[in-house]
Amino acid sequence: MKLTLPYLLVAVNLALGSAAYAESTPSSYDGDSSDAATAASSVLPDYQNGHVYVGGRMGWAAYQDACGSSAEYCDTDTLGLGVYGGYQFTDWFALEGGMTSYGSPEARYATGGKVEADVYGGELAVKLSVPVTERMALFTRLGGAWQRIDKTVSQMPDSIESSEWNVLSSLGVSYRISQRWSLRGEYQFIDGIGDGEVDQADQHFTSVGLTYHFGQATPVIIDEAPVIEPELQYVTTTQTVSLSAESLFGFDSSELTYNADLESLAKQLTQYPEDKVQIVGHTDSSGPEAYNQRLSEHRAQAVADYLKRMGIAESRLMVMGQGESHPVASNDTAEGRAQNRRVEVVFDTTVEETQPVTTPSGAEE
Repeated sequence: MKLTLPYLLVAVNLALGSAAYAESTPSSYDGDSSDAATAASSVLPDYQNGHVYVGGRMGWAAYQDACGSSAEYCDTDTLGLGVYGGYQFTDWFALEGGMTSYGSPEARYATGGKVEADVYGGELAVKLSVPVTERMALFTRLGGAWQRIDKTVSQMPDSIESSEWNVLSSLGVSYRISQRWSLRGEYQFIDGIGDGEVDQADQHFTSVGLTYHFGQATPVIIDEAPVIEPELQYVTTTQTVSLSAESLFGFDSSELTYNADLESLAKQLTQYPEDKVQIVGHTDSSGPEAYNQRLSEHRAQAVADYLKRMGIAESRLMVMGQGESHPVASNDTAEGRAQNRRVEVVFDTTVEETQPVTTPSGAEE
């Protein structure tokens, strides 16, 4: 484990670094290069490159192989506190440094001796990031860590000091919570801190941090124009259906024959059960005027009786005859007289209409 983990972290560093570089490089395609640049930078739209950031972190430090085999008590889990800062050159590359106090592991031995070590140090590393979502990114740090260890042994009057540089590797995830603030969680590994005088141990540090990013512009909130839905309203219109007398009655007769248009009209009238229906009979000018008046009334009544049989309430029906008094064509021709021999059914219909959208005042330039 001691030898495998550093190589694993280095391999992951290289993989993430390659992926980060590929992520920030526009693809070569037959499109507008500005579109490619926009696509590359749209992962974190609020992120401003070329800025300084600072932060603080707190975490758990664990020291592997820090106590000797004869130790009766061994406490290698400590609280670590640190600060860091860096410069974000691009959305995937930053240079970062920091200082951390990694706590004081201690051990007690059967001989009565107590050993305690204060561990702190500084780090300088490159930080490579790969976006996962618009706000979240994976990152890795690879660099050098200067470690200072002050070891005290109860049976010795003076402390033992050690300082040296080691390779630092880490993996983490960051989450941007606002325009200037972000959170990060990180696992950091340093192989073999210490030397022959203070002994050596592998250091594992798992931490959470809060970062402040300088130079971030305040986002401009653009109010979108309200979407005005077309307004629906119900409009009542008067509809007149004119039925030819030739298709409804025999010659000089008021006895109703089957007519498909009249059946369709009856079905339509059932859709508006509250509306009144006016049935008006008409004739041409052939024959005595009084006779034509009676014939028009009888024919209008025949249509009304049919509608009642089809389920139209009698209270809705108004029946009248107007004889030859309201021609719609000339009675001098056979064609005109045929048009005048008719029964008209007048009723109200209700339809939905969409009102045109009115642009709000000031919306147009």
